[in-house]
Amino acid sequence: MSSPIAAETTPEHYAVSSLTAADGVELALHAWLPADPAEVVGVLYYIHGIQSHAAWLIETARTLSRFGIAVYALDRRGSGRSSGTPGDLPSAEAVAADYFQGLAEVQRRHRGIPTSVLGQSFGGSILASMAVVGLPGVARLIYCTPALGQQNARHGVAKLPELRALTGADRFSLGLSDEDYTSKARYLEFMANDHLMLRQITQRTRATMVAIEDQYWGRSAEIDAEVHFVTVDRDPIIDLAAAAAVIRELHPNAKTSNFACTGHYLEFSERRVDYWHWLVELLTPAGTAGQPEGQRR
Repeated sequence: MSSPIAAETTPEHYAVSSLTAADGVELALHAWLPADPAEVVGVLYYIHGIQSHAAWLIETARTLSRFGIAVYALDRRGSGRSSGTPGDLPSAEAVAADYFQGLAEVQRRHRGIPTSVLGQSFGGSILASMAVVGLPGVARLIYCTPALGQQNARHGVAKLPELRALTGADRFSLGLSDEDYTSKARYLEFMANDHLMLRQITQRTRATMVAIEDQYWGRSAEIDAEVHFVTVDRDPIIDLAAAAAVIRELHPNAKTSNFACTGHYLEFSERRVDYWHWLVELLTPAGTAGQPEGQRR
């Protein structure tokens, strides 16, 4: 994708590899690595949101890689550079299988190094569905402004059977405003020119989103991993109170970190440098992290 952000921040040690899903869909796995592979001290596997794709992570990933963190992001099927019908998710099982396959590949490449998994927005719902199944070898889960319990919160129990029954490839507009994500002009310009950003999904994707939530709704995840819940002061997209209620049931020992800003996507906010610093401190061994470059702006 051509954009001012990508042109400024695409690092030298960046690569995209292809994974073939069980049904033949080609999945793009993006990797941002430190200059010297021997410098890797932590690994982050990032699950992006409903409208975004891996390229939205460029600035964050480049910053973290400077501190020895290998960052990976799998473009969800039908999103970014992965194949499949844009905006179409055939089933909750297919989505989970894709992300488990990507995680296994990441762990294979970095045996013995702690792996953390971060789910942002809809990616948080996917992460929760994986957590209740089990995530062996994962040291840390990070839910960032996650879309947890949002189907129940928005539609209510009575409406969900109707959504579960949706099928077919008819398009449904997500109806989200770019300004819900950020107020910063450079990122709004990036989004406006991003031809890979999803504006619509299929009707069966709506059913899949409910099915993914069904997998963890009302359940507790028996997982031996540190868990973090990241919030903002006000999120125009996510009902954070509903998400927090799910977190309390799913991960009773989760730690909450709040960043004082308004907007759904922390990476595009005025607190992004603080967020990067928090991630660096969290993901690197004690005493090895420095201060990420940049000023609060």
